[in-house]
Amino acid sequence: NGLLKLVFEKPAGRILGVHICGDDACELIHYGMELVKAERTIEDVINSLYSAVTFHEMYRIAAQAGVDEVGARKRRAAAG
Repeated sequence: NGLLKLVFEKPAGRILGVHICGDDACELIHYGMELVKAERTIEDVINSLYSAVTFHEMYRIAAQAGVDEVGARKRRAAAG
């Protein structure tokens, strides 16, 4: 259980910050810090390849939710 939120510029998609709380947040925030430092975009995260299903894939899920807000709401409602 937890929360991962990407704060980004709407037009350019550049990631400005990351909010994260929950189990293993201290392990995941470092990746978010690197995204901000490297001035990566939401599209960069969506197109990133993760070698296995890991907690880091939550960044991709958060990025997709930022791009497709309506679809994200439907997925959350379906999950309960």
